[in-house]
Amino acid sequence: MQLAHDEQTGLVTRTQIAERAGVRRPAVSNWARRHKDFPTPVRSGDTELFHEAEIARWLMNRTIPQSQLLDGEQAGTTYADRFRRTSGDRPSAEPKTVGGSAQRIGTEDKKAVDQLMGRLADRVRGPATMADFVNLCLIVMYVRHAEPEQWRRIEDVMSAGQGARDVQSLLRSLGDMAQDTLRRNGDRTDMRSSLLQLEPRSWDDLTTAVRTAAGTGVGAFQLVWESFSAREGLQSSEFCSPVGLASLSAALVLTPGQKATVLDPYMRGGEMLAAAYRHIGGARGTMYGETLDGRLQAVASLYLLHLGVRPKLTSTRSDRWPPNREHSADVVLTNPPFNMSDAPGPGRRTGNWPYGPPPQGNDNFAWMQYVLGALVLGGRAVVVMPVKAGNSVNIAEREIRRALVRSGAVECVITLPSHLFSATPVPVSLWLLRRVEHPVRESVLFVDAQELGTKVRRRRALRDTDCDAITAVVRPWLDGEQCPDGDEYAAHAADRGLSAVVVARAVIADEECSLRPADYLGGGNYGAAPVAAQLREAGEKAAEHTDMLRLLEQRWVETGNGYRTGPGPGGWNEAVLKDLCEIRPGPSYTRLPAKARTADAGIPLVFPQDLVGGKIADEPQNRVPWLTAERFKKFELLPDDIVCVRTGAQQQPALVSGPQAGWLLSSNVMRLRVRPNAEIDPLYLHAYLGLRYAREWMSHRAAATAAPSLSSAALGHLPVRFPPIGQQRRSVDLLGELGQRADAYASYVSALGRLRAELAEHLLHGSVEPL
Repeated sequence: MQLAHDEQTGLVTRTQIAERAGVRRPAVSNWARRHKDFPTPVRSGDTELFHEAEIARWLMNRTIPQSQLLDGEQAGTTYADRFRRTSGDRPSAEPKTVGGSAQRIGTEDKKAVDQLMGRLADRVRGPATMADFVNLCLIVMYVRHAEPEQWRRIEDVMSAGQGARDVQSLLRSLGDMAQDTLRRNGDRTDMRSSLLQLEPRSWDDLTTAVRTAAGTGVGAFQLVWESFSAREGLQSSEFCSPVGLASLSAALVLTPGQKATVLDPYMRGGEMLAAAYRHIGGARGTMYGETLDGRLQAVASLYLLHLGVRPKLTSTRSDRWPPNREHSADVVLTNPPFNMSDAPGPGRRTGNWPYGPPPQGNDNFAWMQYVLGALVLGGRAVVVMPVKAGNSVNIAEREIRRALVRSGAVECVITLPSHLFSATPVPVSLWLLRRVEHPVRESVLFVDAQELGTKVRRRRALRDTDCDAITAVVRPWLDGEQCPDGDEYAAHAADRGLSAVVVARAVIADEECSLRPADYLGGGNYGAAPVAAQLREAGEKAAEHTDMLRLLEQRWVETGNGYRTGPGPGGWNEAVLKDLCEIRPGPSYTRLPAKARTADAGIPLVFPQDLVGGKIADEPQNRVPWLTAERFKKFELLPDDIVCVRTGAQQQPALVSGPQAGWLLSSNVMRLRVRPNAEIDPLYLHAYLGLRYAREWMSHRAAATAAPSLSSAALGHLPVRFPPIGQQRRSVDLLGELGQRADAYASYVSALGRLRAELAEHLLHGSVEPL
């Protein structure tokens, strides 16, 4: 039997093979390992891709076992039949669901996205913006999965391409495909012009990027957009909403299976609408989005189409807050820009401000009122706001808060962890609002969830368990399960690692009218359960450190303190530093000036202020773009390199650890790398350079100049004394154990300080009393 796919030159990953053949991912690896005739992969960076036609032919000889047949499959069905059936050959008038309700992102997809968003992106985009390259990736990902007929035409262009002269032809074909896809789905964004801005270095770079994007699974789409947001350090008006934040927002006010009209009036990349669509289970929801940015509108369109929903998107470029709305929503989920005002048109004059006109220069409370006006009566909204919006001192904002509280529009405020967004450390709150004619309840629920989340690279992420904990506390309140004094919610929150308090609206609407949870959770209004939980946690931390100290002290005594006095063995040597190390100063300032640096994207640069306590700080303040970093490869750091101050006040030299591999020297530091034939351990040398003698030697040489500056030539003459390698390593181990003990004591002191602060907070407010 000849498959219709044989003439197709599409590529698939192992994960896609497993999905389309209806088997688990390890089964594909087993096929490849056990059968010598399994198709040979085509490498794309670290990702293995396979030709679809070759996989289909191989699967023709694999009959599906009777016990594993799906509904509608007859005995004798082959995996090729299933693989072909799920390829999506039959186009549909409706957008095809390629994501499902829960998209899983596998290791291969993460590797592929890392490759796409790294140096390959810079080689393909040239002088174009990163957003133009992201558009290329997203349109390829969508069409590859959802519109195979269109994708085959792109494959034909790539197969016929001859090299650099065909780069523009392929870009035009991709642009036409993007334009056609968006137009058919009601989006007039000009993505074609965006793709034509790209200037790839070579035909191979462009086709590698296209094939790598095409080879990813359906869950990689969001990963590309998040990577773009993290890499570019976008402004508040641009960066995407983290998946955990969007999922939490949807779970707070939507129920699976609910039929609802959902609106996001500032939809960014469509993350909030996507979360709503996933949470309610698909086609029962109608998704509306409004945007000021045509570039982000295209991203949102593709993202939602990727999930299988055709959104209804509207541009508000001419007026941020139109006075006449075309539709009202059951639910609004939105993450508007923080603490800024960039509203075009006559919005300030024509906007509807029933709770009071917002101040000039800050639209936080304009968004609040616009959201409430977009709801049907009884409808609910979740609005992401900076924490300081809850107790800002601006008179207009305070009066708007008072009006919102008195009207009963504010149901709950939740403080979330800082660093949720890649582009800003600003802590945020979720404001849960409801449009009512008359107040439904006399209180507001305040929840502090700042301690939740887990660190992921340079930011924090809300896990499913975090979202479940918050939802378990807030949903009963919204659903009307109210306890008069709020103790039940406080205890319920404490069991889940949160603090919560119920505060009467009359108390809130006082002189300051604060809607900041900490103002009620930190001033004697704790319930007994949160007090006990917080003090218990602080006490347990102190006890953990006590146990660790006991073990370390016991081991120290058992080993006889690890040293003995008296003359040591012979075999000591002495050499100057330049004979033991390669000494490399950082690039000159003229080659790497301040204007070449950035705060949020690219490869970290190490400066003297990053050398702290013999280590390099985890969060460097300066970086250079990936493309710039390529020119400075010889200044890269490797594990066990030592970094010393070159210009400026001398600091203790720092030892490079594994996570810092690939970081770059700045102009103000220099690198020591032990020579392969030198009989000295890098850790020993690092400890030696931290001695008072060595540091004073370096400081004196640096101080001999008009401005403190230590040349590599001068540093090379530093005398170094060292024993045989075995004794070096025993010395390093002993010092390391002492350092471990010192760190343990420091942690213990910190834990005791936290316990004291927690206890003082409650003792002096009367929440607890001494025995």
